[in-house]
Amino acid sequence: MTVDQYVESRLQHLLAEDDRITEQGIRFVHTEGGGISLVGEVESAERRDLICRVVGEAFPQLPVRCNIGLTRVHEPEEVEEL
Repeated sequence: MTVDQYVESRLQHLLAEDDRITEQGIRFVHTEGGGISLVGEVESAERRDLICRVVGEAFPQLPVRCNIGLTRVHEPEEVEEL
């Protein structure tokens, strides 16, 4: 499967509007060999795995590389005074 404008459009629609994903912070870039790489950040490994699985199921003939990172969240080190 080649990544053309039609595939790109379907992929953008899937990322933004599929009820399991609804993620606009994930981008995709073309890779060598005709595949795509998903990039961005999400809040958990479970969410990252779900996104990669849903995209892989929707495009089974397209090599998908999952390069989605995890957002680092931690408590503030100082107390904010107002």
